[in-house]
Amino acid sequence: MIANSLVGVSIEFDADLLTIRSDALLRIASSAVLGGGLTHGHCIVSARVPPSYSGLDPARDIQDLAAARGLRPDVGLLTAVDLSKSRSATVACDEVTAIAVATAGLRRTWAAGSPPGPVALAGTINLIVVLNAGLEDAAGLNLIATVTEAKVLTLAAFGIVTEAGEPASGTATDAVVVAWPAQATARFKFGGPATLPGWAAAAATRTALGEAIAIWR
Repeated sequence: MIANSLVGVSIEFDADLLTIRSDALLRIASSAVLGGGLTHGHCIVSARVPPSYSGLDPARDIQDLAAARGLRPDVGLLTAVDLSKSRSATVACDEVTAIAVATAGLRRTWAAGSPPGPVALAGTINLIVVLNAGLEDAAGLNLIATVTEAKVLTLAAFGIVTEAGEPASGTATDAVVVAWPAQATARFKFGGPATLPGWAAAAATRTALGEAIAIWR
C-alpha cells in the first residue's frame, strides 16, 4: 500500500493490478478505456496485460481482471508494465494536496504531430492524480491538460526520444485520470499550471513519473 495524506483514499498495487479506492464519492475526468470522460465513482484501477495484448473489448477485460480480485472499478486503464513498478508522489500547496501515481512503459515512444507512421506497439504512460480539493468540471478537464504538460516536460528532462530521434511527447496509447471529491462545496474554476490544483498536480506528476522512468531505464 502507498502511504498518502489523502484521508479516506487507499492506493494498493502488485505486479498485475493497481487499485485506488476512495471512501467518499469522486468526480473523475479521464481518457480511460473503461469509464472514460466525466463520471463518478469510488474505484480506479490499472490492470496489466501481456505486451502482445490485442483485445477487442478492453473495458470488459479490465472488468474481468478486477472482478477476479473482488473489485468493480468505475474507471480502468490497461498497461503491459509490471505494476509493482508504479511510483507515487504527494505535493501540497496551501490547502490543496495532490497525489500522482505513474507507470511508464517506453518501448514505443511517440512525437505528437510527426509524420504518420506505423501504429506503435505496446508502450503506455498511465497517470492518475487524486486531489483533496473540489473542481468544476471544466477545471478537471483543464487539469488533464496540465498533467499532460507535466508529462512532456518530464520526458524532455530525461532525454526521452522516439526511434527517429525526435523528442518524445509520450506514447501512442497514454492515458490520464484526474479525480477530486464529488461533494466538495468549494470548487476551483480553473486547473491550469498556475493554479493551486494545477501546480500541485503537475509537481506530483513530474516527481512520480520521473521515478517511474528511472526504474524503467
